[in-house]
Amino acid sequence: MLSSPLGQAIGSAVLMIAVLVLYLRRFARSWRWMVVALGVCVVDQAAKVVVSSQSAQHRVSLFGGWIRVSYLENPEQGFGGSFSYLLLTTAVCVTLLVLLYDRLAKTKYRMSTVAEVGFALMIGGYLGILLDRVRLGFVVDFLELGRAGRFVYNLADLAIILAVALLLARGIQFLGQARAKGTGLRDDITP
Repeated sequence: MLSSPLGQAIGSAVLMIAVLVLYLRRFARSWRWMVVALGVCVVDQAAKVVVSSQSAQHRVSLFGGWIRVSYLENPEQGFGGSFSYLLLTTAVCVTLLVLLYDRLAKTKYRMSTVAEVGFALMIGGYLGILLDRVRLGFVVDFLELGRAGRFVYNLADLAIILAVALLLARGIQFLGQARAKGTGLRDDITP
């Protein structure tokens, strides 16, 4: 399965979802994150159905051309990366998360609400992409942002980008709070 680019993309998404769910099950305060993850996936898939039902030639321009909606079948890896890049990135992320998991478990770590939402957005985004790859063999993209429109996104992509931004911001805030308090890795301070 992992010898084909499609198999690699599916395997990578499944592995990332599994590790993120593991973290949320262990470190999240409740199961509310599941609603966010499933909501992102459902909204992403619904938007893709609506866009797919329109003619492939149909293009809608919004906000003076800053956002364009058009149907695109994307068999490639996101952001112009190759599938080998995907596997390397997945391996690095999973390895770091697995190494960190044990340390966090020993400190009785609890996620903040921001971290829970970030992980949930990421899971929902990966689920949306995974469903496309399994059902269609490609990802449906439909949102061109900005005047140049170099990349075409879908709502799953945007959820993942937002998740990374939230987690980076929370990580910076967390490190600042830990440094100020001189404490370890407790993330139970809700911003």
